[in-house]
Amino acid sequence: MINSKRGGGASEEAFALLGHEIRLDILRAFFERYAPVDPGSRSDVREERTLSYAELMAATDMEDSGKFNYHLEKLRGIYVEEIEEGYVPTAGAIALYEAVIANRPTESVPTNFDIDESCPNCESRLQGKYEQEFLTVECSACDLFWGATYRFPKNGLSVREGENVYEALYDRMMYHVGLARTGQCPSCAGITSLTVPRERLDEDSTPTAEMTCETCSWFVTVDILSALQFDPQMTNAFLELGVPLSGSGSMRATEQILPNVTGRVSTDDSSRATISISHGDAIAKITVGDELEVCSVTIE
Repeated sequence: MINSKRGGGASEEAFALLGHEIRLDILRAFFERYAPVDPGSRSDVREERTLSYAELMAATDMEDSGKFNYHLEKLRGIYVEEIEEGYVPTAGAIALYEAVIANRPTESVPTNFDIDESCPNCESRLQGKYEQEFLTVECSACDLFWGATYRFPKNGLSVREGENVYEALYDRMMYHVGLARTGQCPSCAGITSLTVPRERLDEDSTPTAEMTCETCSWFVTVDILSALQFDPQMTNAFLELGVPLSGSGSMRATEQILPNVTGRVSTDDSSRATISISHGDAIAKITVGDELEVCSVTIE
């Protein structure tokens, strides 16, 4: 799997709202005592995350109520919501807090390291690389293993090592790919567009799928099997082919057969692609629509 993060038009207004120390102090006041609860939780639990106007003002060390109220109003409805008992952080503020925790400065994390896991094609030890908070798993000994590059929070590396890093990266990617295939961006909940690049349907290259958010800059290119593997028809096809899906998220299983996966534009409908998977003495042919829907599966 290969991921690319496109440069996008981030909202200047959203950043501007946080561009003042007083507003940051207001948000910090919530999270110094924050415990995540849902809106329907018991009142005594909800009370723990609720701050009064006076408590928020005290947290900023301000004495000018007019100036404080000006900054509080800037946050209201976006990062702060007023309820009968006081003020609570919105889901947007909570997401901001979680992003800070996920990528907060930590003790040094490795930039290049061995992973205690072998390449599914040549059995060489896999390598890990961490740059700009993107984690890459690759094989330096062969060209058949696709490998993976994806955003991975620094916190995830600081609490894992070795094979656990490999598994965590793959599970994270597949969770996001599965969500994006339903049409929802895993980053901003926007609408994703799904395409199968026609230039990869030359009956020689490994077919891929591209998933792009129409709102933010989330973008991923992934091999076609990873994009489709959660479809029940594909699961049945793998089983009929004898592909060992011993683990629900086994990258090794699909990586082993990728060299035998090809695609072409369907002869009876140019908006569809026909994907061929050879394994053992059998061939599976999957017809995929232009939005990655599985139209048909046949085993020969």
